[in-house]
Amino acid sequence: MIKSTPKYIPKTDKIKTWELSRRNFIKGSLALAALSQLQLLASCTADFVENTILNKEEYQLLLSVQNILFPKDSVGPSAKEINAHLYFIWTLSDEKILKSDKKYALDGIRWIQETAQEDYQTNYLKLSNKQQKELIKNVSEKKWGENWLSYMMTFILETMVSDPIYGFNKNRIGVKWLAHQYGLPRPNVKTKYPEIFKTIAKNEE
Repeated sequence: MIKSTPKYIPKTDKIKTWELSRRNFIKGSLALAALSQLQLLASCTADFVENTILNKEEYQLLLSVQNILFPKDSVGPSAKEINAHLYFIWTLSDEKILKSDKKYALDGIRWIQETAQEDYQTNYLKLSNKQQKELIKNVSEKKWGENWLSYMMTFILETMVSDPIYGFNKNRIGVKWLAHQYGLPRPNVKTKYPEIFKTIAKNEE
């Protein structure tokens, strides 16, 4: 039995933005996911990618939650197809990210696991797709859950408009779906983040 930990909402102006811009979108996505007869995109059997942020169980849980929030359908791609999980890991691996933001993102993964234990007395990954969707829907109705899921949606939406040079959103799948236009000039090997700092420093020598 996993010991329940206190769930919180960060004291930051970002939360207000997440609430206003993603609240209805998330609830709509969850409703569609619950009604959809499509299976999730093999979220619990995807190959584990070695990283220093998530262990294998956390990695699979993140994949599942992201694909419940943003499943593949006849209109657009899934979170997994645009590699939102890899963007999540890449972002949290950035030394410049606020420790509080990183902690909040990772704490939420643990809270989802704890909720599965509390509501179903088992590991989240052992739940059926239907149970996982029900759990996430129930979590979205709690204040802490609504905010954390909004934070997760931020990662997904940022992935969708990311430049393929970073290794996510391959073949511009998300950009094409959104009919998004990249700003110019687009990044290259020397000007992409975080290499751009090295390029600037070298040019100032």
